[in-house]
Amino acid sequence: MFLHAIQTLMKGRRLRCALYFAMAAALVITVRAQTPAGTGPGSGVSRELARSRAARLSDLHYDLAFDLERGSRETHGVETLKFNLKDVSTDLPVDFRDATLDQVKINDHILPSELRDGHLLLPADTLQLGENTLSLRFTSRVEAAGAAITRYVDKEDGSEYIYSLFVPMDASMAFPCFDQPDLKARFTLTIDAPTAWTVISNTAPVRKTSSGAVSQTVFSETKPISTYLFAFAAGPWVRVHHTPGLSDVYVRHSQVKRAEPEVPELQTITQRGMTWLADYFHQPFPFPKYDMVLIPGFPFGGMEHAGATFLREDAILFRQAPTASDRFGRDVTTLHELTHQWFGDLVTMRWFDDLWLKEGFAQYMAYRAMDALHPETDPWKYFFEDIKPQAYGIDETEGTTPIFQDIPNLKDAKSAYGAIVYQKAPAILKQLELRLGQAAFRDGLRIYLAQHAYANAEWSDLIAAFHQASGQDVKSWADAWVLRRGMPEVTAVFACSKGQLASLSLHQRDVLPDNFVWPITTDVLLQEGGGGEASRSRMLHATLDKADASISVPRDTPCPSFIYANAGDYAYGRFLLDSQSAAYLAPPEKTDARDVPLTQIREPFLSSQLFTALWENVRKADFAPSRFAQLALIDLDHESDESISRILGGHLATAFHAYISPDGGSGLRATAYEITRRRMLQAPSLGLRIVSFRTFVSIADGPRAWSDLNDLLSGKLTIPGMELRPLDRWNIVGKLISSGSPLAADAFAAQQKTDQSSDGLKYAWAVQAGRPDSAIKADYFAAYTLSPKDPAAKPEDWLTQSLRPFNSWNQQELTEPYLKRALAQLPEIKRDRKIFFLGAWLGAFLGGQTSMTALDDVHAWLGQSDIDPDLRRKVLENADELERTIRIRTRFPE
Repeated sequence: MFLHAIQTLMKGRRLRCALYFAMAAALVITVRAQTPAGTGPGSGVSRELARSRAARLSDLHYDLAFDLERGSRETHGVETLKFNLKDVSTDLPVDFRDATLDQVKINDHILPSELRDGHLLLPADTLQLGENTLSLRFTSRVEAAGAAITRYVDKEDGSEYIYSLFVPMDASMAFPCFDQPDLKARFTLTIDAPTAWTVISNTAPVRKTSSGAVSQTVFSETKPISTYLFAFAAGPWVRVHHTPGLSDVYVRHSQVKRAEPEVPELQTITQRGMTWLADYFHQPFPFPKYDMVLIPGFPFGGMEHAGATFLREDAILFRQAPTASDRFGRDVTTLHELTHQWFGDLVTMRWFDDLWLKEGFAQYMAYRAMDALHPETDPWKYFFEDIKPQAYGIDETEGTTPIFQDIPNLKDAKSAYGAIVYQKAPAILKQLELRLGQAAFRDGLRIYLAQHAYANAEWSDLIAAFHQASGQDVKSWADAWVLRRGMPEVTAVFACSKGQLASLSLHQRDVLPDNFVWPITTDVLLQEGGGGEASRSRMLHATLDKADASISVPRDTPCPSFIYANAGDYAYGRFLLDSQSAAYLAPPEKTDARDVPLTQIREPFLSSQLFTALWENVRKADFAPSRFAQLALIDLDHESDESISRILGGHLATAFHAYISPDGGSGLRATAYEITRRRMLQAPSLGLRIVSFRTFVSIADGPRAWSDLNDLLSGKLTIPGMELRPLDRWNIVGKLISSGSPLAADAFAAQQKTDQSSDGLKYAWAVQAGRPDSAIKADYFAAYTLSPKDPAAKPEDWLTQSLRPFNSWNQQELTEPYLKRALAQLPEIKRDRKIFFLGAWLGAFLGGQTSMTALDDVHAWLGQSDIDPDLRRKVLENADELERTIRIRTRFPE
């Protein structure tokens, strides 16, 4: 009763804290028996601790109250946690770290406010069988970076916004809890905040009462959810385009005008997706409401909190002139986070080694939903272009892992996030659906969701559901694809006789030295002619579960001009062009578009696949990068597909900045300038002009291009139908700066004066990291190494934005000396930064290098004996491209 009175008081403002402290001081602290020093659970949440607690605990209820103030770097909270125990023989650890406990009471026992290795230990003799009640008062950090509760100050109007982000195990930085995914609980939340603020959480508010400048918002109890899915956001959020029957969308006050034309599209795709997914899963939307909050500087594309998804503002409100690809990507992100409400929130993986059970399925179902809702966008072509390459790029390295990853402690769970989960897992699911059939695949998902609703599951549960739905042996297939690392490289061999196809075989080999063989189901395309009106094609279905397989060829099959062994992109692996097909599609030294069959393929999906296969030959140092660039430019000069132009533009930039030496390809660079400039100004569609503009900026490495960029900024040169948005302009300024253009200083000053927004300040700081000046590099690296807790530390999204400019491709003499220091910083980055920052850091610092000296630095770091195995894998993963670059330059010294 006494603690309840204190809780009631604490749900007011900090002005009442003096009374609280006085009352607390009167309490008699009873010291209970404690676990001996050094025998606690250790830091983080180990698998053993999680299993032990899951076996003991049930029926968890959190009643939480937070006091949020403008400008404060901390929040005071009060918590009542009720739970049932079936075993009281040992102490019970509660997770709480990087924060302060002010008072603790378990059942009738007052405990010292003592934390050990990020845990509060509840002594066994204070616990009881059945229901227990833990009451706490605590203080948690609120910071611009490095905290589970983040503050963002909008420089445009001075408004302040606060939001939580607890994935994978940061809820325990905000409040004491059992911070593991399989201890789902019901949450009740109360927040005291300035009256002008709006507060959003997992459920709808049941009441808001005001007392002058302070209001208290109370939310209804949630369904059972994991701690990482609990969330809140507070600030002067504005609900935009409120429409009954549609999800509410909240944006910061200064962005309402930008949001108004975009939000209806966001609401529409969300509502249509919700209806389609509920029908597909045969499971209604699992939570009482669904809001979306657009968070500035958010470190992910989105986070699927149950009933309240947080989305990165820039992923929804474009700061660049958008293309169809950009809008498609926004829809996929929206549907991905929406799918999580079923896959991740309704049914949650038991442990983060099964992260793919939510991320892989959310990614795959987003594309499947787009295929149903907007088939005209050709979603599976985007899937091939934007999903598969990232997975292949990791899976061919020694740093790769299986989809199912061993995570002994949740403090290492960040390492599970990456292309293997987000890109490979959905890629193999596409193969599985082909193998099982669409109906059995869908029915398996329905069984899985129905059996584990509001609970947890493991990948074996999903495989069992697919087996039940299909009657097929799914486990052996899944063992091969889920438990093994790496991927196959598949090539075709064929021979013809008298104009007929005489034989056809497929060969697979492991791209890594593990010598695995995978079960593969694929469609093989046999194409006569290059894709024009006179061309003909035939498809052969093939299965491959051994290193070599002979494919049955129907009689009277004409000899094909070329073969592609993964038509439709159902199989997973690196599918290369055989020598005969490559010679036909890309004949040596042909420069007339009419003589290059590869550029004449009229089916966009197939064209994209063939260019990608040829690019893989470049990356294997089997095809000259200058020849690929020549072919890409031939195609770009008349390409009508926006996303193919986008992909080829990216390959051109890689070829010019990495694979072709700076002294090589001078004629090609001049041709690239002419073609991309012409397409930027004259391409037949706005999307093609925008894509060409971005390619032009990326390869604008000489005075003529700099002059054009400056004219674009001034308005002297314009792109028909395209208005440069702030990020377009900052990208131009950044290019002028990093390339050492004499026009850079004036361009920067003009843009800085024009854009004084919060994002403008971020971009201004980021692009200056690209200045070719040793003192500037030293200043920026010093900023990178500041602790997130340091008041002078920059927000994490500022740092991320600046990493690529800092490591500009043409500044290796300045940046290579920082490579060793960047590698030495990895343990701190892994500990202190958000999930994807480590990958961005390594990608920038290693990706900006092309020299053997840099590779020697990496090998020296890898040669140490005491490296964190996870960090070793991440470095191996990112060093692979540097090794490829050196190998390509050695093979083709152009």
